[in-house]
Amino acid sequence: MRWITPQAGDPTYSLLKAHLLFEELLNAYLARSLSHVSALQGARLTFTQTLAVARASSRHIEPDHWVWKAIADLNRIRNSLSHEAQPKDLQKKIANYVDFVVANTKRPLPEPALRVGPGDMPNANQGHHFTAADMVTIGLYYTTASLMGFSVKEIEKAGGVANAG
Repeated sequence: MRWITPQAGDPTYSLLKAHLLFEELLNAYLARSLSHVSALQGARLTFTQTLAVARASSRHIEPDHWVWKAIADLNRIRNSLSHEAQPKDLQKKIANYVDFVVANTKRPLPEPALRVGPGDMPNANQGHHFTAADMVTIGLYYTTASLMGFSVKEIEKAGGVANAG
């Protein structure tokens, strides 16, 4: 049960969900940006391929902008979580990802609300609990969406941007 039961401090759920939201963001961006996006239907592009197409075709974000690397780093973490029962160097990968995003946003990271060890469960009455990885991923998402030309209202209305037009 310890392998499949969510535990406080385990980033698996939030990082997998964030990856999904980034995939929807990239797809929405391509739908807005490409003249003939329907030509990609059925292409079964991987996340890495979709990211490369978005990066190559972007008129809004330079191909060497730091957000592309951060999204690729998130994808590598997601792949570790999805394909390994005990991902090697997971905490180091997450720490490097957090440090990279913080360094490039040039905004200090507030103290995470969640400071418990694996296996510890916070009091349910304490509300939401965010780790450092959660906070930088939220910031990365809004930064990227904004750079892509999506408004905060579009993002929040759509619950992501998959349906934003």
